[in-house]
Amino acid sequence: MVGGSNPPGRAYFPENRYPYWVAEKLQLSPEIEAYVRWHAGVAPAQSNDPVYKRILKNKWTWLSIVIIASSIASLLIMANTVMPNVTTEDGFFIPGLNANAVSTSAWRALPTLIFWIVCFVLVDRFKPQRLWMWFLAVLWGGSVATCASMFLNTWLGEQMAVIDDMAGLLAAREAVFVAPFVEEGFKACIIFLIVIVDRNRFTSRVSGAVIGGLAAAGFAFTENILYYARVIVFVSYNAGAGEAQERLDYIVYLRGVLTAFGHPLFTIMTGIGIGFAVTARSKSVRVLAPVAGYLMAALLHMFFNFQASILPEEQLFPLVLMIAWPVVIMVAVRLVVSSIRQGRVISARLDDYASVGWLPPEYSSAFSRLRSRAWTVIMSIWHGSVIKTWKLQARVTELATLGEAISRGTIDRGALLREYDLINEIKELDTNGGLYSGKGLRPYWPWNASLHAYDRHRNAHSLEHIATTQVPLKYSAVDPSWSPPT
Repeated sequence: MVGGSNPPGRAYFPENRYPYWVAEKLQLSPEIEAYVRWHAGVAPAQSNDPVYKRILKNKWTWLSIVIIASSIASLLIMANTVMPNVTTEDGFFIPGLNANAVSTSAWRALPTLIFWIVCFVLVDRFKPQRLWMWFLAVLWGGSVATCASMFLNTWLGEQMAVIDDMAGLLAAREAVFVAPFVEEGFKACIIFLIVIVDRNRFTSRVSGAVIGGLAAAGFAFTENILYYARVIVFVSYNAGAGEAQERLDYIVYLRGVLTAFGHPLFTIMTGIGIGFAVTARSKSVRVLAPVAGYLMAALLHMFFNFQASILPEEQLFPLVLMIAWPVVIMVAVRLVVSSIRQGRVISARLDDYASVGWLPPEYSSAFSRLRSRAWTVIMSIWHGSVIKTWKLQARVTELATLGEAISRGTIDRGALLREYDLINEIKELDTNGGLYSGKGLRPYWPWNASLHAYDRHRNAHSLEHIATTQVPLKYSAVDPSWSPPT
């Protein structure tokens, strides 16, 4: 750091001393560089193509089209299945769901969905996934996974049925032996799709848990709508079924509050397993961790459905409160601890980059604390650019997680090309409106803006003067003609 007269919120960048691979990068052909980046799973080089070509070449464009088209088709298929009235072969009439019941149920199921979205988004803070990725996860769980599970559960349940007069045998077998494996498999598909398309987005176990939890929240949202709507329709067709509002409130409390943890908790296990696999160096762990996570999710789901199927409600409530919710709290604490540990990892890796002179030493403390990052973004409204500050935080975090992957040995030398891009982009953002720290900065009234602009210009000019001026030596230079005695 030079002199200590830097503009507030900006650090002095040392002259970057890149290693030998910079020369190699300059000698790579575009085709070879693109292959090396793809093989390492990092972002491609900046393209000069027009915007429409970059959109068409973007892998997320086509994945989004596939997911959205599949979701629309799934919702239409489900609506066509559950909305019409059905009369069975023995003459039993089953009323279909109506638009009013579905609309009412959606509003009653929405608070549970919002609660889980907020929880998972708050956990995923250091390197949050893209907003679009969160949306795709919720959309997949609420449409494709729900529709596919509904039909496959029914078909497999029918194959497992036996001739027995015991009422509810088919439903119980389907809930215990079929639904857990089918539903957890379809919910986990979105996690695998995102890892295949862009595994660099998964930098920790928290990343997998968040995507899995959001997909499960979407699945539970659609499932709750179907359950609530069936209660509304059943009560409306059966005068002796009791008060409609009372029964609806009860099922909302049961599924939307008391056992709302179910689907998110189960699918989190698969997400954590995939997170282990992506960040592990061992090939055995990369294969076994997702399988173990999926089996844990299915077994927990199976145990929950088994208890719900055989226990009366007065015994189920104490079981949920004494066993299930403590497990949920333990998992939540573990995710928070993992998020805190991610901050320590970021600090350690930024210290590494600062020790070799590629980043300012102030970055380590500025970007490893969530409160400091949030305050910096707020202060950038007055003292910089909000967009560039947000990008600066994202790029520095990506660089730190990339450095962690390199140190673990889970990514090959193609990551060095992305490292080169990130360091240059970070320097550009820091010196052109992006704040690295909001420490010591305060908001000011609009009529004082000109004064603060003058202060920033004066500080910047002072920094430029210090950086370009030779500091006089305190001692005389050594005589170049001197040499040791021969």
